[in-house]
Parts: sequence; C-alpha cells; structure tokens
Amino acid sequence: MSYALRVKEELTHLPLENTRENEVALCAILHTGFSLIMTGFTNFKLSFATRSNPIMRYVIKLLTKMHPNIKYDLMQKQIMRFDKPNLYVLEINDSADLLVEEFALIHGDEELKKEIYSEDLLKKAYLRASFITSGSVNDPKTSNYHLEWALNSDNEALFIQSMVNSYNFNARISKRKDKYVIYIKERDAICDLLRIIGVSKEVFNMEEIIIKRNMITSTKRKINFDIANQSKTNEASKNFMRYIKYLETYYPLDKLDSKLRLIMEVRKNNLEASLTELCHILEKDYNEKITKSGLNHRLRKIKEIAVNYQKKRQE
Repeated sequence: MSYALRVKEELTHLPLENTRENEVALCAILHTGFSLIMTGFTNFKLSFATRSNPIMRYVIKLLTKMHPNIKYDLMQKQIMRFDKPNLYVLEINDSADLLVEEFALIHGDEELKKEIYSEDLLKKAYLRASFITSGSVNDPKTSNYHLEWALNSDNEALFIQSMVNSYNFNARISKRKDKYVIYIKERDAICDLLRIIGVSKEVFNMEEIIIKRNMITSTKRKINFDIANQSKTNEASKNFMRYIKYLETYYPLDKLDSKLRLIMEVRKNNLEASLTELCHILEKDYNEKITKSGLNHRLRKIKEIAVNYQKKRQE
C-alpha cells in the first residue's frame, strides 16, 4: 500500500462531529471525487471510483447518513494486473438529480463556500474529504516532498487553494493536462498541513523517516569531512617527508636545532597524525609542550632550511 493511500485511509477513520460537518464532507466528495454524466437533456448520473475499500465505505457511509433513502449501485471491476487491486465503482442514477441540485454541482454555491471558509471546523472537514478523493502525497522515503490535490475545475482548485493558504501555506496551482493541481513542496509545510486536516499516525511516521534520514546524512557528511581531512593530512605529511629525507641525506644534522630534530623524528614516526595529534604526542611522550601554531612554525622552519640548502648546493 502506498504512503498516500495510508494517509487517506487514516483520514477515513476520523469521526465527524456534527451534521453540518457531515454535509460539508459529502459536498467536498461530490465536488472533487464524483464524475457528473448527462444521461439525457435534463438527467444526470454520478459516478465514483476507487481501489480502496475503506475509502469506498467512507463515501457510502456519508451518503447514506445524509440521505438514508438514496439508491446506488456498487460494482467491483477486476483488473487483470497483479500489481493493481480491483476497482470499486459507485453509481447513482435515480437520486443524482437531487444531489446535483442540493450541492450545486454544476454552478457552485458561493454562499456555501463563504460559510465553509468562515468556520475552521467546516474548512478542515472540506479539505480532509477532498484530499481523500483527489489528494496525493509522496512517500517521505523518496525525499522528493510533494503534496497535491488534482481537480477538474479551476473554481474548485481556487477554493481549496484559498482554504489551504488561510493556514499560512504557500500552495500553488499549475495545469497538468486536463487537471488543475494545487501543490506544496516544502517538507515542514506538508507535515503541518496533514496534521491540520487530522493525520497523526502517518505524520509521525513521516517525521521519524525524516529524522533518520537527517541523522544518516549528517553522519555521512561527518565521515566524508573526516576522510577529506585525513587525506589532506596524509598528503601534507607525504610532501613534508621529502624535506626530512633531504635533510637527513645532505644536511649536517648536528648543526640542526635539537627542537627541530625532535619535530622531524615525531613527524617520521606519526605520518598520519594531524598537527593537533602531534602536539599531544610531543607533550605526552617527549614532555615538550607546544601549541599548534608553534608546531606549525617549526615545520615551516624545517622546510625553509631544506629548500634553502638545496638551492645552495645547486649553485
């Protein structure tokens, strides 16, 4: 089961508090999930399809709760593919005209929209129900964060966008083929919006996945940083050994300062050690307390002596 479907099915289990909230949820489902089909000059048929049994049960429960005498046909279509579940199709014929008029499915009802928009409980009920029928959200495991509603009507898209953005989100609309798509791509905004419409379990799962990914990314970054630093240390140590070997081969070491000879010895015996680690070794094993800056100065002095002596020999 996809992450988006788990989110939708979690929403179907949320209780609706009152009759008006039920009416608004049914209105959202009819406007965003049902297809309106003309069967004559004045007659209509309503059709809804889903591959989710819980979503279909949710739609039927709302329908029969608000219209106990409604007549509908429920069919199950087998999909001849192993990776696709069967399709459930709900059709309303005789009662379709009543629903079309009651919920203003053709021209819309601006007064109803104003009422929904003005009351937070109704606004959440509409967003929740419309997401169940036309929403989608990417699996957080992909790290490509995306939540959307895909709608047939531009007016419906603008209405839902306005409700989403009333919670200070930056939802946008784009046209995709014959659909108007409202979308959000910010990770934290997606979590917050899902939480607002009532998703809790799957938001928790999303946040847990995000935390684990951030920990892994942070660990990898630190490992790569350490490897890069070690590589730089090794390269610097390798280059510096050329000066040590040159001095040992050609320079009269008895004329070299004893402190510089000590640094040469410690560097030779600890090729992979950083400057900080060399300072600790000098203090612990040789009772030579020195700062990183002081050590760096002595290393530069050794290099300077080697370079100058080589130039002198080449003259």
